[in-house]
Amino acid sequence: MKKILTIATHLVVFFTSTYAQSTSSIENTALNRILAAKDSLFFDIALNSCKVQHLPDLFTTDFVFLHDQGLHQQTYAQSSADFFKRIAATCGKVKMRREVANLQSFRLNEITAVQTGVQRFYVDIKPVEESKFTRHWRRERGIWKMADETDYMVNNQPSSDPGNRYVPGLYVPASAELYHTIAKMDSIYFDTYNRCKIAQMDSLTADDIEFYHDRGGFSHSKKELLASIQKNICGKVTRILTPGSMEVYEIPGYGAVQFGYHSFRNVNEPGESHPSKFVTLWRLKNGQWQITRVISLH
Repeated sequence: MKKILTIATHLVVFFTSTYAQSTSSIENTALNRILAAKDSLFFDIALNSCKVQHLPDLFTTDFVFLHDQGLHQQTYAQSSADFFKRIAATCGKVKMRREVANLQSFRLNEITAVQTGVQRFYVDIKPVEESKFTRHWRRERGIWKMADETDYMVNNQPSSDPGNRYVPGLYVPASAELYHTIAKMDSIYFDTYNRCKIAQMDSLTADDIEFYHDRGGFSHSKKELLASIQKNICGKVTRILTPGSMEVYEIPGYGAVQFGYHSFRNVNEPGESHPSKFVTLWRLKNGQWQITRVISLH
């Protein structure tokens, strides 16, 4: 069978739901292509060609598959032998199709890498499962092989009918004045972010700042936050607010909450990141607006 052709450190930086890429971004891009090709080959075998005799070429001998079934059910494990048997028994029996998105790969060291993604499976045209997955790959004799996979069930009854999904109505600000005020503060803050005006950024950031990132975790040190932005963002990453995405709501006696989407452009990479969601709490105290809480979702 033909061979198919640093984990990037999560920068828990203010308001960014993308990664500030290290100098190994080119290496990670190449790794992503290699492992994406192996992902594609695996599912071509499992769902289409059924050439299961080639599966051992893609997996380590100690491979294990872990299926996380959510909060109320236990995770179950399958050995490589059982995993291959299941594929052999089901391949070709049902017309199944898979879609994959957000496929990313990160090198941990010279012989280990992590691959993550989200996937949706269809039987004929009906969606039957949505899940996220994480895999460890191990490099053996120069060839990347899958060492384990954990699938996290997101939805085992997905719907392709938009009528079954909630669609919010058109946003209209209750206070146009407040909306424009927060839009201005957002613009001022991210001008400091994009232009490395750290002293002004300091004045716009509350001392009790709390930052929540769905990948990087929780941060509550203003000093470390500003230092991280100065070191990893200044001159390297630019933030772009997604037009028409911002919503602002008053919090009486406190200030306002801002919702929206934004993307990021890394000077070392072409284009910009896919828009991601953020939530910001602004506090008005002694006539000064400051950011106090942030939730950044990848």
